[in-house]
Amino acid sequence: MSQKLLEAFKVVLKNDKSIFRRYIVLGSFDGLIVALSIIVSSAISKTPTSKIIPLTLSGIVGVSLSSLLNTIVAEYKEKEKELKDLERHVMRSLKGTIYEYSFKISIMLATLAHTLSPFIGLVPLIIYIVTKNIILTILLSAISLSILGVVYNEKLKDRLITMILMITAGLAAALFSILITTNL
Repeated sequence: MSQKLLEAFKVVLKNDKSIFRRYIVLGSFDGLIVALSIIVSSAISKTPTSKIIPLTLSGIVGVSLSSLLNTIVAEYKEKEKELKDLERHVMRSLKGTIYEYSFKISIMLATLAHTLSPFIGLVPLIIYIVTKNIILTILLSAISLSILGVVYNEKLKDRLITMILMITAGLAAALFSILITTNL
């Protein structure tokens, strides 16, 4: 059994790296945007730092829980369909094989990646706590988002496009936070 699990783990690492990378980028992006939005709105509202910390943490935890559940649901359905398709092709049940185990391991690792990655949203919080400078927090968060763009794609052109999109999303989130906070 342990040999099958080890083999299944190897299959997962070989076949599903891009899935894990995607979930890490998606979760990190969500965590950064949520944290940045909360920090910007809170700072403009002159919320004390002692309150910004739990507000930001609760936002990140909310994103993390959402990521946990939506990944379990999405990946379970996808892997279940993949396993059934594979069973149709080989015309037998794959229960107890490395294929079944690899699908389960893949679901667990994807869920773990997507659940933990929003905590990268702690980066803007730490920056704000240390600097108390909202402009610097926005700029350094934009740099963090650009790094995600680099990680997500392999081709240089795609990396640049994704970097620009992610930076734009971060700046837009900050701008909307400013507009909403100062006009409502």
